[in-house]
Amino acid sequence: MQICFVCEGNTCRSPFAEKLFKSMLKKNNIRGISVTSCGINVSREQRTSPQILILLEKYGIKFNGKKAQKLTKSKLEQTDLFITMTKYQKQFINSSKVYSLGELAGGDDVLDPYQKDMSCYEYMAQQVSEYLNVLIKKLKGVNR
Repeated sequence: MQICFVCEGNTCRSPFAEKLFKSMLKKNNIRGISVTSCGINVSREQRTSPQILILLEKYGIKFNGKKAQKLTKSKLEQTDLFITMTKYQKQFINSSKVYSLGELAGGDDVLDPYQKDMSCYEYMAQQVSEYLNVLIKKLKGVNR
């Protein structure tokens, strides 16, 4: 199964969710899922936010960042499940294989920390981590 996390610019929320979810899948010995991320409104030459790299390191994840990737038609065709950070992004993509992370985890939209202070990034990281833990528990229940 291929899962793609989606946010606006693919510099904050979706790369954080991608890397954290990969780590959680590995720690929980859940196999057969590949994880990527992209954005619906990507500007050229944007890279992963430095704040995200700091937060991932706090979670024990080494990552040097990446160039932001745009959601493309081929990505839509090749991916099994898209998980957006907001309901608006879900509506924008408008596909039967798209869910918002909050929807899957029983919560709200993931707040966008872009160009805000570090406390906003930390709040987003905590929110994403909690939601991904819910998904991992659901996956572990399915894999039993």
